[in-house]
Amino acid sequence: MAELERIRSWRWILIAFIAVGMIGFLIPYDAVLAMFGQGANREVGQIGSTSLSIAQYQQELQDRQGLFNYQTQTGLKNEVWNDLIERSLLTPEYEELGLTVNQEEFDEIRFGEHISPYVQRTFYGGAPTDETRDQWRNTFSEMFTNNRKDYDGYAQVITAKRKREKYDNLVKRGLYANSLEARYDYQTGQEKVNIKYVVAKYDDIPDSAVTVSESQVRAYYNKHKNDKEYQQKKSRDIKYVLFSLEPSKEDLVSMKTEMTKISESWGTIDNDEVFASNQDNVTYTTETVTPNDTATLDYGAKLYAMDQGGIIGPLETDDNIEVIKILDKEIVSDSTASVRHILLKADDTEDEAEMDDLRARADSIKRRYKAGEDWDDLCSRFSEDPGSKDNGGKYEYFPKGQMVAPFEEFAFNKSVGSIGAVETNFGIHLMEVLDQRFSVEQVTIGKITRVVEPSEATRKAIYDEANDFSLLYDTEETFLDGADTLGYSIVEAKSVRPSATNITGLKNPGRLLGWIYKAEKGEVSNPQQVDGGYAVALLTKVMENGVPPFENVTEVMKEAATKEAKGKKYADLMAKGNSLEEVAADVDGDVKTAMNVSLKTNTVSGSGVNVQEPRAVGLSMDRMSLPIIGEGGIWVVSRTSDPAEVEDKGDYFEEQDRLTTRLTGAATTRLFNAIKDGAEIEDNRDE
Repeated sequence: MAELERIRSWRWILIAFIAVGMIGFLIPYDAVLAMFGQGANREVGQIGSTSLSIAQYQQELQDRQGLFNYQTQTGLKNEVWNDLIERSLLTPEYEELGLTVNQEEFDEIRFGEHISPYVQRTFYGGAPTDETRDQWRNTFSEMFTNNRKDYDGYAQVITAKRKREKYDNLVKRGLYANSLEARYDYQTGQEKVNIKYVVAKYDDIPDSAVTVSESQVRAYYNKHKNDKEYQQKKSRDIKYVLFSLEPSKEDLVSMKTEMTKISESWGTIDNDEVFASNQDNVTYTTETVTPNDTATLDYGAKLYAMDQGGIIGPLETDDNIEVIKILDKEIVSDSTASVRHILLKADDTEDEAEMDDLRARADSIKRRYKAGEDWDDLCSRFSEDPGSKDNGGKYEYFPKGQMVAPFEEFAFNKSVGSIGAVETNFGIHLMEVLDQRFSVEQVTIGKITRVVEPSEATRKAIYDEANDFSLLYDTEETFLDGADTLGYSIVEAKSVRPSATNITGLKNPGRLLGWIYKAEKGEVSNPQQVDGGYAVALLTKVMENGVPPFENVTEVMKEAATKEAKGKKYADLMAKGNSLEEVAADVDGDVKTAMNVSLKTNTVSGSGVNVQEPRAVGLSMDRMSLPIIGEGGIWVVSRTSDPAEVEDKGDYFEEQDRLTTRLTGAATTRLFNAIKDGAEIEDNRDE
């Protein structure tokens, strides 16, 4: 009784706990947080000075998903995020430039003669017609009357995309290459010199040739950490072990047993569809098969050897176990033919002399075949049809209407065994009719299919295995040692971005991506469901936007500092020689020659350096240069010929057009990326 009284005295607390538990089960996590003043106001990102709450972002996603079909949630999220960035950063630009879309233009870019590129792609599949214009005009009209919310949603998206198109066009129209730039571009391509040189390539200089201390590496880091090439973007590095969801041997035996029972009892059943619906974990389909299809079916020959009602299987494939039943057999019309040919291709079928020569060659090959030579050998030697010469020139059981008319007429109108030359727009075909079919026996089959998949017990065992691993090896050191000891393969995925649609080795990372951006460096995940199983991951590196911490770029900075040290050391060595031969001897190298070197390409062919060397090329002179510390090595160069004189063309319109095209090609993307880089965008969507 005392225990009962104690329980009664705590009943309201127990009720409260149960209520909270039910709320947690029934109400989404974000909604629960919002009830307590959190969640909805949490920032999902920062675009310049504008903050975006998770509630705003979720509303944008919901509105957009209601308008368009997206293949993946990631695609939806990325497009909405990019559109929000564009709206925030470019709206002031639009207003300053006076870019608007009035009703008349809005109608024109949807249904008129000048449909916008975005509308063409999204609504018309790239090819609007009068019929589809009318369809969309009616759809939008009905939407305006009966579903104004969707109409306004489409209008907002289309208008925003149109403003961006107009903005991009303005940028492109403002870019221009003048005649002086065109003249310079032409002349630098024509002015070429021959040089002799000695180069000590960084790749050929062993790292042991210089000593770079940790303090020197850190000094290099402090000097260059703000350089653009070292600026890091928000990303993560992980290592993970995949525990694949595969059926066990016991699962396979069980599935085979079940499908064997189906095959044994199905033969006496009249209502096949009802029978299949009473089986567990299977699908039922029907299809028709003709002799043309049997070559691709492992059981094709059995279909024609068995009577109606016959059962084939169980048959195993990589993914399924199947049982097939012959439901019906009937004779149907089927005009198909099999031939083999040797094509003698014509360059010009109107050239009678050429065609006479091909006719004579075809006749010669025919006589050789009739005399006993092997057809396949003749075909491989003489046929010019790449699609069939390796299989004896055969085209098997093709229907009428598939081949060019003369080829088809011979195949269907000549008797089996006929051999002759046929002229088409390809040339001369030496053809033999192998078979003709004007009716075939068609077989209708029913197929009961069981997908080969792990049982619930196997799934649990695999999850338990992954879970045990995550609990036992929960530090970086033990994770790596444990995987090695147990023989698990470790997959490394670097620079995983918040917007990633896949991760190295995983087409669908599932919940793993969300964990990556919530975890701390060195943390080991619990099992995360991914495509094909469960992943247990170790977060090895955390990178945020901006200047990288030293530990994230230690190796990169050491490599760069080592390269710098090599440059200084070898420049001193190469400065001692009074001739190229002496310089070459000092660095154990060779004096080489390069012809037709130009400022336009800034490369030295034959040097083995596969990067541009503008300083080495630009400082070529008639006397030996001082050592030049370049991108791919350290150079000493000497010009052996004067630059070729370039005649003035008078006009450079061609060069202007080419330069202008080059300028406008990626200008809008580069401009917008520059605007984004200056806006300090923070993406916290996956945190």
